[in-house]
Amino acid sequence: MSASPKSTLETLLKNLGFDATVDEHQTEDGLLLDVKTDDPGRLIGRQGQALSDLQYVLNRMLFQGDDSVPRVTVDVGGYRTQAR
Repeated sequence: MSASPKSTLETLLKNLGFDATVDEHQTEDGLLLDVKTDDPGRLIGRQGQALSDLQYVLNRMLFQGDDSVPRVTVDVGGYRTQAR
């Protein structure tokens, strides 16, 4: 049995040196993981590129272990919601 998307992201963030918490929400598009951290700018990056890259890597890791995992969207401090 593979790790949950939330725990996988928490481990990834910890290994990258981030002190963060992750909240999990179901959406009609799949799963939303909202990251809370004291340094959101480092995770978001210029024009959201670091955030998009993090989401891509997480989804690749999850799909490699189990292709039935729903698509995961990663947000940091509501950035994606505000950007819409």
